[in-house]
Amino acid sequence: MPPPVQEVLYMTAGTLFGRRWRSPWASLALGLSFALVLLLAACGDDGATATPTTTAAATASAEATETATETLPASIEAVDDTGTTLVLESPAQRIVSHSPGATEILFALGAGPQVVAADEFSDYPAEAAALPKVAYASPDPEQTASHDPDLIIFSGNQNYSQEQFRGLGLPVFYLPEPTDLRGVMEHIRVLGLLTGLDQEAEALIEDLEGRLAAVEEALADLETGPRVFYELDSTLFTVGPNTFIGSAFTLLKAENIAAGTASDYPQLSAEAVVEADPEVILLADHAFGVSIESVGERPGWSGITAVEEGRIFPVDQDITSRPGPRIVDAVEALAAFLYPDRFE
Repeated sequence: MPPPVQEVLYMTAGTLFGRRWRSPWASLALGLSFALVLLLAACGDDGATATPTTTAAATASAEATETATETLPASIEAVDDTGTTLVLESPAQRIVSHSPGATEILFALGAGPQVVAADEFSDYPAEAAALPKVAYASPDPEQTASHDPDLIIFSGNQNYSQEQFRGLGLPVFYLPEPTDLRGVMEHIRVLGLLTGLDQEAEALIEDLEGRLAAVEEALADLETGPRVFYELDSTLFTVGPNTFIGSAFTLLKAENIAAGTASDYPQLSAEAVVEADPEVILLADHAFGVSIESVGERPGWSGITAVEEGRIFPVDQDITSRPGPRIVDAVEALAAFLYPDRFE
């Protein structure tokens, strides 16, 4: 291995100055030249050593920064219906859902394993029914917190519990029931964001919207569909057009006999229903004992077109009233009731 530059120069200097020089000026010149050579060599050597070291350090620092950036989880921000921004350091992994609709969406997205508890009405799919249960109408913060959640979903029924839960530092996201079908798609999208399943959410939305578009296309040539009465219970509460179910009737071009009422969930009189003469009656209260036969036996109802033509149908209220992915199943079922000649 060759000796360092400084060592070579010192060896050469010893040989030169060991000789006899006739001119003192030559010795002086040689000495000055040698000193200059030493200075240049020292500067050149320091530069050659410092530059690679500095470059290597900068490269290593840049690589370390890049690696650290790649390994840090990206935080998630979402704004709920109250305008409150919820920040998650990473996709939620321990979710407590107080909303049956949200629970169905989470399972449809593939986030079922991330749900650790749900309210007592979250009964679909079967895996949701088997989850530990939390109170729906009056949620208990201690009960919910016992599941160590990193995300708590509230619906409209838990509106008055928000302040209490947030005051305890619990990660609440308020997601009230939507008033139309488009709102379901937005719920799917935001829950996909919070669970890190954005792509799955968009795929599900595309599928659901495609099915709704197929229903609309089948009815494109119609201006107005049949008159409909949607019965919520035996006291004749029903739905207005500015409700979740009402928006389904709008899409189906059905004429809701409750249109024009002051309330979104008005109670009609028996006389008002008879006067409106619905062509189709849909019984969401069939599960509570209201039968097709009993409707025809109501005083004055025998002359209603729906009764005379036998167009009274029980509907699954869990599907028609729950703002989850199965609402499209409900729309397709309602379409078959209203237009049997167009839908099988």
